[in-house]
Amino acid sequence: MLRMFCLLFALGLFLPARLLIAPACAKENEVKSPALTVGERSTSKFAKEIAALVSRQEQAWNKGDLDAFLGEYLKSAQVTYVSNGSVKRGYDAIREHYLKRYGNSKSSMGALRLSDLEISDIGDKHVLCIGKFTVIHHAHVPIYGRFSLIFVKSKGAWKIMYDHSSQ
Repeated sequence: MLRMFCLLFALGLFLPARLLIAPACAKENEVKSPALTVGERSTSKFAKEIAALVSRQEQAWNKGDLDAFLGEYLKSAQVTYVSNGSVKRGYDAIREHYLKRYGNSKSSMGALRLSDLEISDIGDKHVLCIGKFTVIHHAHVPIYGRFSLIFVKSKGAWKIMYDHSSQ
């Protein structure tokens, strides 16, 4: 019931809700970011490195630092992002997508919570990471989904080569 009032509140459709439950909605929409843990299904010998990288992304997002968040992506024309039926190819196109959708500030980007990481090796130079995400941004309506990332070892560092996110 509280979730419905929060949704109506966020959409501005239930004025009494604004007066009665604004504090409760704010608490419900907070995203806690405990240390990311690697799930028991993870088999990668690189799991700790990848989890640390994903954690850095979460922290950068929650500071409103889009460039630091995207800094973990391969800066290449081959990097690919798939979401909501569209495909973005190339680092610049991915950055433009994120900038247009979420902006580049803490207030516009909101809060990101990543969880349930499962990390598996795909050979010696590629790693697959799947997990869950929650984003609560300026609309105050949570976006929940799953992601899969393929990392490639490039110049001694792991970088995201493919990102597929779905709600």
